[in-house]
Formats: sequence, structure tokens, C-alpha cells
Amino acid sequence: MTGEGARPTDPEEPPVIDDRADPVRVLIAEDDPRVRTALRSFLAAVPDLTVVADAGSAATAMELARERAPDVALIDVLLPTAQDGLGLLRALTGEIGIPAVAMSIHSWVRGSALAAGASSRMSGKSIR
Repeated sequence: MTGEGARPTDPEEPPVIDDRADPVRVLIAEDDPRVRTALRSFLAAVPDLTVVADAGSAATAMELARERAPDVALIDVLLPTAQDGLGLLRALTGEIGIPAVAMSIHSWVRGSALAAGASSRMSGKSIR
């Protein structure tokens, strides 16, 4: 079954209804430029996502979040320190109301990231 807002699927499965006319707007906050570039490239390959900004610091991420109004933020918790990343999570989710996904290769930041407002957390293991 296809039509406006529906995607073709296997005849045995129910259709997937997409209520969004526009792609999800993503902000990336990551201090390592190589990781930031890789994330941007990876997300660019997903048709329903568009990266509206990327930042190497918490201050730049906040400025860009206010300017570009992303739907979601992908945040490195150690940006370059936990204080920066967790502060950014609190500000984005609390002050501006932007949902955020926290990223870290360190499992010890999980509780802190979720307490700071992250909707979810990705670790190195979750993307291998």
C-alpha cells in the first residue's frame, strides 16, 4: 500500500506511515572534527534526516541551536569535558526544549547524561 505519507513495504507487513513532511533536523555537537565529519556523512545518507548544524564546542552548539532550531541534538557528553557536555544537555533539553541523544565511548557517563536530560544514550558498542 502506498500513498501520501506511506512507504512501500513487504505485502506481509503493515505499511509504515510517515507523518513528517520534512526531514528531522539534527544538530551535532562533537569536539573531534573527524568524528563530527563522520557523523555528518553517516546522517546525510539517511533520507529522513538532515544535519542543520555541527559544532565543536558547547557555546557554539547553543548559538547554533537557537539560530537553526533543530528537532534533535546528538551530543558528545565529553565535549571536551563532562561538565561541558552535560551542561549543554541541560541547556538544550531544559532551556530550549530540544530532545537530545548523548554519545560517549565511556559507560560511566550514562546516568549523568540521562539525569542531564538526554532522551537516550549511544555508546561505542551500540553502533558497532
